[in-house]
Amino acid sequence: MTPGKWLKFCPRCGKITDDLIDSLCRECFMRAIRLIEPEAMKVSVGMCRICGAYFRGGETRISIEDAVVHKVTREIRRRYRDRLGSCVVEVKRIVKDSVRRRAIVTVGVKAEIRGVTVEQTGEIEVDIKTGTCDRCSRIAGGYYAAIVQIRAQNRFPADDELATAVEIAQSSLSGDDFVSRQRLLKEGLDIYVSSMECGRRISRAIVKRLGGKFTESRRLYGRKDGRNIYRASFAVRLPERGGTK
Repeated sequence: MTPGKWLKFCPRCGKITDDLIDSLCRECFMRAIRLIEPEAMKVSVGMCRICGAYFRGGETRISIEDAVVHKVTREIRRRYRDRLGSCVVEVKRIVKDSVRRRAIVTVGVKAEIRGVTVEQTGEIEVDIKTGTCDRCSRIAGGYYAAIVQIRAQNRFPADDELATAVEIAQSSLSGDDFVSRQRLLKEGLDIYVSSMECGRRISRAIVKRLGGKFTESRRLYGRKDGRNIYRASFAVRLPERGGTK
């Protein structure tokens, strides 16, 4: 050592080294870093109290594992941004007691802090909170964007045809589609559905199964965020019994 040169040492462990990071040796610096802080990571996911589905934003009907993994991963990425190397999230178990429901999650994080690559594994708790998803809110409010009108040529649709039409409507739903209500009228049955595409899909399926044809019409319902909002009517006309009209 050159006479007069100051000795550099780690104030925590006393190790003499020139490799100091924030005044600590590399080993003490790495031990001081806490990538996973259960008390600081307040993460929660929503569960619909009506349908029991887990959701994130407008997306519903995802599994609790998907919801938790998405939320925790997003929180980790928010905290470490471009310093994050990798993040592995796994739901270990779901705990429910008289106070609350929560998920115990194992998290493995690899990040670069001050030029040092740090890897840590730990556990955090994710609260599972109840609310109402967009889909159930719309159903409860009677929302609809289209009506499928089941009619028949020169007659009232038979009971078996109406039952089949309802079965087809339910089996044709996908994603967040829903049937908000049904109305039995003197001329047939009206099925109120969540979207125009859903109404079109149901109408095509009914005609394919029971025969006949359908027509589509739209009317202006209102405006939202500067855009025109339309509702559609799909007039399904079943053929005469014993015929193909």
